[in-house]
Amino acid sequence: MVRACSLSSHNRPVQRLYQFIEEKRAFIALGLAVVISLGMMAMGYSEKLGLARSVAAGLLKTGHGLFSWPMGLSDLRLQNEILREQNLRLSMELVELRESKLKNERLRGLLNFRQENQSAGDYLAAKVIARDPDRITNTLLIDIGQTDGVQERMPVVTADGLVGRVLEVHSWTSVVQLLLDRNCRVSAIVQRKSRTQGIVMVEGGTFYLSHVPLRSQVEEGDVVVSSGLGGIFPGGLLIGTVTVLGDEEQGLFREVILTPGVNFANLEEVFVLKERGGE
Repeated sequence: MVRACSLSSHNRPVQRLYQFIEEKRAFIALGLAVVISLGMMAMGYSEKLGLARSVAAGLLKTGHGLFSWPMGLSDLRLQNEILREQNLRLSMELVELRESKLKNERLRGLLNFRQENQSAGDYLAAKVIARDPDRITNTLLIDIGQTDGVQERMPVVTADGLVGRVLEVHSWTSVVQLLLDRNCRVSAIVQRKSRTQGIVMVEGGTFYLSHVPLRSQVEEGDVVVSSGLGGIFPGGLLIGTVTVLGDEEQGLFREVILTPGVNFANLEEVFVLKERGGE
């Protein structure tokens, strides 16, 4: 309590000074103006010139700062815009490089497949250019046709396996019927000593090896390839791998489910096999 009273008593002279200046500010300003005027009258010419130059320089510096700030802000915005454009350009170049790398890998796989399967016939390289809007889940449009020697029913393959067959041929394009179509069936054989045969078909998006006898020697992980029977698909083309075996006690045939070797959703380049033949 004593300390608070002491602080209050010390602040009273300062408060009185502020109050005096507030009340007499007009007279104080006039007095300062008179003192400055008398001081300048007492100065020599050179001193007045130096003071004037100092004041002018200060005013110019202040004005330059005020007017240059918006210009500096504009330059900063311009630099930010340039940096954003450079960032966008670099991002696009990175995407193009990644796409080129993936394309090279795909083309390298197709080239290796072509070299390894030269005995099966002549291959025509084709690019997938569209999916049929009316049958989007089971057909593709490729960029080669009659002028390139394509004919109906020719097999279509990739390095990952059998894709389907040519359904329609036009002058410069062809329609490919995928194995996903329930009407596209393939005579197949299991790659093991038992040489179990069946027919690959698709129901509800699932690949089945149908007509497999109940006691056939088939195991999960077995590879299934085309058998060459039927005269459309040559033998030895990869179709898929056995992933599920049905109950042996149900019916005369055993249910065998396959995982296809081809990713039908990501097809970009394919081969059309010109020469067809069976085993």
